Amino acid sequence: MERKLHYNFVDVFKAPVEALSAKKILVMTIFLLLSLVLYNIFTYLAFFINGEKIKTIFSVYTFFPFYKITFGNMFAQTVFIIGSLASVLMLMLGFYSVSILEIEAIRGNRFMKPQHAIQKAFSRFKQIFLAELGIVCFIGFIILLFMVLGLAARIPFIGEWIYALLFVIPNFLIAILTLFVILVFLISIILLPTVTAAEKKGEAFQSILETFATIIRQPFRWGGYTLLAFVTAKLSSFVYAYVCFRSVQFIAWTTSISGGEQLKTMVKKSLSLLPLKSDVVLFSFQAFPGIDFGFSLSKYAKYSSNSLSEYLMAFMIFIIFASIIGYFLTIIAVGQARGYAVIRYIKDGYKIEDEEPQEG
Repeated sequence: MERKLHYNFVDVFKAPVEALSAKKILVMTIFLLLSLVLYNIFTYLAFFINGEKIKTIFSVYTFFPFYKITFGNMFAQTVFIIGSLASVLMLMLGFYSVSILEIEAIRGNRFMKPQHAIQKAFSRFKQIFLAELGIVCFIGFIILLFMVLGLAARIPFIGEWIYALLFVIPNFLIAILTLFVILVFLISIILLPTVTAAEKKGEAFQSILETFATIIRQPFRWGGYTLLAFVTAKLSSFVYAYVCFRSVQFIAWTTSISGGEQLKTMVKKSLSLLPLKSDVVLFSFQAFPGIDFGFSLSKYAKYSSNSLSEYLMAFMIFIIFASIIGYFLTIIAVGQARGYAVIRYIKDGYKIEDEEPQEG
């Protein structure tokens, strides 16, 4: 049966159901892991350059060193910033992959293969990168102009007069515009991949144009749809996390009936090798931030004997955990894709679902 959109908030509200797809969660989880790998490589390289003890830092933060990092060494700080930006770009490719799967489903093609979505994501990397670079260059140009103005203000006698005379017009107006551009740049992390996925031509300027048009012409509708997507994503991913938790328990219990208690013990020992008390894990196993309703895995963990089988089991459980975050991000991407389709129709009278689907 052909799927039709309602062209209202109901389409976004259905995002958790549409996102509960093995191929969508798979591609998002793959890019999530690639993003995490990039982040960890550059972050620990920055720590090494900064002269820190890697073993000590890893024992505390393991694979989730997500905290405010300021390095005294400028080169180390640069490496960290490059790694962070690279990991964000990789995450944006994940958003693109899920978005193209959802956009194609809206067009009537429900059978696009996950590997094809991943291939298209990497083929559109240049478009996404250039679009983001274009916005950054504009912000950098404005900053450069203000720096030149600062130098002009140091001219004896007339410098302060020039600075004061130009403070409101045009400087204040330019500053407001620049702050808006910075806001759109932050928003573009989740919106621009969807806009790019909806555009069949790989033009960076068109992606920038549609991203700005969406925010300028429909700011409250986009904000409401995005908030709805985040709320439903958090609640749905919590339910998914609980199902994963009980599923692991079920496997351990049923296999221990014939295989012995050592199997159940191995699962518990492998948990101690994972950062169960990290902010990311606590966030995932909590229904909603600020609400004391959730569950913890720490009480099930037992001291590990550091055997290879326990490390392998820990890696498998980590993959299951990554799929929880992957499902959360998948809902966000699907919500953006469906919300953009609605907004595109409202602002332009254009139905994405009337387009011919792509091959794949």
